[in-house]
Amino acid sequence: MSRSPFTFRLVFHVAVVCLGALQFGYHLSELNAPESYISCQARYRDTFATSALVDCIPMNANQIGLVNSIFSVGGFISATVAGRAADKLGRRGLTMINCISYIIGPAIMSVATNFYVLMLGRFVSGLGAGASLIVIPMYLNEISPAAMTGLIGAMCQEFVNIGILTAQIFGIFFSDFTKWRVIVSIGGVLGLLNLLLIPLCVESPKWLTLRNRIHDARVALIKLRGLTHGEVAETDLIEIDDLIESWKEKRLKTVDSVDSAGSSSDSTYSEPVEDTDSVQKITATQMVSEIGKQQDVLSDVLSAEEGSTLQSTDSVADAPHDFHKVSYKEFFTAPRYRPPLIAIIGILTAQQFCGINTMIFYGVTILSALFPTAAVLVNVLISLLNCLVNLGVAPLVDRVGRRPLLLISIGGMSTSSFLLAFGILKNVTALSGVAATVFVAFFSVGLGPIPFLIIPELTEASSVGVAQSIGFTCNWVAVFLVGYLFPILNELIGGFVFFVLSGIAVCYFVFTWKFVPETKGKSSFEAVWGLKESD
Repeated sequence: MSRSPFTFRLVFHVAVVCLGALQFGYHLSELNAPESYISCQARYRDTFATSALVDCIPMNANQIGLVNSIFSVGGFISATVAGRAADKLGRRGLTMINCISYIIGPAIMSVATNFYVLMLGRFVSGLGAGASLIVIPMYLNEISPAAMTGLIGAMCQEFVNIGILTAQIFGIFFSDFTKWRVIVSIGGVLGLLNLLLIPLCVESPKWLTLRNRIHDARVALIKLRGLTHGEVAETDLIEIDDLIESWKEKRLKTVDSVDSAGSSSDSTYSEPVEDTDSVQKITATQMVSEIGKQQDVLSDVLSAEEGSTLQSTDSVADAPHDFHKVSYKEFFTAPRYRPPLIAIIGILTAQQFCGINTMIFYGVTILSALFPTAAVLVNVLISLLNCLVNLGVAPLVDRVGRRPLLLISIGGMSTSSFLLAFGILKNVTALSGVAATVFVAFFSVGLGPIPFLIIPELTEASSVGVAQSIGFTCNWVAVFLVGYLFPILNELIGGFVFFVLSGIAVCYFVFTWKFVPETKGKSSFEAVWGLKESD
């Protein structure tokens, strides 16, 4: 197509789906600014007013760590099943379910009167977050035009950063004994907004293709490309059909390659059911008539013409399985999947073990020792810089490549973490402030956006769901360990903890150099891993 693939409809879909990532970021950081008030560690203000609920919940360092990290336990649980759920229910269907967790979790937290209820609310929110981080990168990858995959994929991390920034901004105004419940309640409002907007989005056209719903996939692509009544030309349909055919060919190719290597005994494959819609060539006039009838441009954006893609769970589940699905056992044991398994686990754990959540969970606590009266504001400025750097780097993902940015990111975080430790131990305020800022900025260069978009590029269509679940399960385990252990270690060894993080980052730099390939410009699993077509 000669027209630009960057359309209002595509932007709308990306923004709505990425609200789930925004909520993930919001919940990550929602306790950062008001932590001392929630845990009763701050002193009461002179203008203190009582409320119907308790004003704070007494917690020590261990309990604070548990409240923060229990969020990742919920994420861990949902991440283990989200890949399969996304394949069964559809990307859009699972996203709607995630919104329910994002509504219920904040509601529980907003009325918490003790440590255990507060933990329960964080756990429920984590259930939505874990599944969101699986399905959002999938959906973005599957609706992105080829030339914009990196840019659109980076939007997941950008919305995470916006969520973190949003929580920090609300923290300026509502960090008090009487107002901290407002901060946790806002998360539920965001979840409700997301739930109301998701039905206006189309289902992933690639998922529809893999379910033999070829007509619905065509209509979804037409909408995403911004084509309206009177604009769909025969060349447009030919290009859309070529894309759909490429998805079908990759699916069948995956079956052949897996079968030749020997599939696991619990994996099944049935011959594709012939789709009469794909056999019968639809003319431009017919398609325009079908999707444009009695609609103007706006109504076409929000229509559900694709044949009620948001169908019941039963009807989706009963759709024919026309492609080989890789099982967890197969992905862990088959030699073909060993390289991507190693790379994915390494990248997803590096994102957390290099230490970014020390700043997201406990940034205000860390900075309070350096900036006693302005820690919250400094943290907001660092979060703002995080958003800006990620936005500036997003176009570079497709130009420079994934691997170079990962190496720059990890190397920069290692160096800045070392300087931060030195600044804290020597009480050099300026050095510590700059190092903390650069630490977060380098995260946004590579470790922030790239893990979300690289998994589908390292794997095949048949194994993306399993790979996403494994990768993000490991990620959530790392989130838990960092969130729980940091306040304890910080209390024991102080600034030396950042020397530890610097050393860990050095190890991940070597790992990335050795085990993570470049995926930029490579359209197949074989090309990424240097395999022959018959391997």
